[in-house]
Amino acid sequence: MKSSVRDAKFRNLAYIRSARKEVFVSVPRFGRTLWLRSFAIVTLCASLNGCVDLDDAAGLSKLSDEARIALPKVSNDVAATCARQNTLFENTPVAERAKTEQAQDCKPYQELADHLAKDQEALIAYFDALGKLSSNKPLGYDATIDENVTALSTNTAFSANAITAGNDAQNLMKALADAATHGYREKQLGQLVIANDAAVQSLTRALKKVITGDYGSVLLGNEKLALDTFYQGPMASAQPNERLDLILVQRQYAHDKAALQTRKDAVASYAKAMDDLGALHAKLKDEAGKKMSMVEVAKQVGPIAESLKSALSDIQSRSN
Repeated sequence: MKSSVRDAKFRNLAYIRSARKEVFVSVPRFGRTLWLRSFAIVTLCASLNGCVDLDDAAGLSKLSDEARIALPKVSNDVAATCARQNTLFENTPVAERAKTEQAQDCKPYQELADHLAKDQEALIAYFDALGKLSSNKPLGYDATIDENVTALSTNTAFSANAITAGNDAQNLMKALADAATHGYREKQLGQLVIANDAAVQSLTRALKKVITGDYGSVLLGNEKLALDTFYQGPMASAQPNERLDLILVQRQYAHDKAALQTRKDAVASYAKAMDDLGALHAKLKDEAGKKMSMVEVAKQVGPIAESLKSALSDIQSRSN
């Protein structure tokens, strides 16, 4: 009797051990596969040298799309301000014009606006490429952009910042061309950021100076002077029987001044956007050599990305 009880215990113990063995064998097989996948992801995504998805962390592709719409609304007005001043000149009676005064040649301003648009596109394309590389999406490249940027005008009527911007934009596009040619993917992202930080910082500073200085201070300053000259003289000499006409002129003058102020405000938003782009890239460079998680990268660049988004939105709202 004791022997049969002992045999039954041994059989039960063997069964339990067998069941435990089956569980032990089956779980590690599944766990091993999961562990290998997790290890591969961690290996790729440990830092900017891996595959931190900047589209998730900073929304680079979306920001690039918004910048493509917003920034030209400011830079294109470099030519438009010349056209507006000529309209005022042409509507001023000959007797009220200075003898040496002539309509402006707007061609140089249009050339500058065209090149600023190309320089901006190079900067935007670069940030868009960072987003694509970080998510391992195919990197596209338009070689014609590079060719157009190299044709920057050397018009001496404007500051050297315009030429600096063109050279920096050309360097960025060459870097993107090289990245596309060599099939860069997420592992080379950190290298690209570190290698091109100097060009990004120089380009954002140069574009900011052209817009705030050449355009904001000089061109819009000249437009304000033209507006004051066009309206204030006739308003001051208006006769009592021209009261209603005077009211209409005053309203138009106020409208034109408000529109001019809106453009000046857009200049401030443009300058903020350039500062934010430079700061965003500098932060990415700082994180490039660290073993940072995507959560940490998002924490570092998130506030800058939000500030940039706000600046682009401000430009959009003022242009509508």
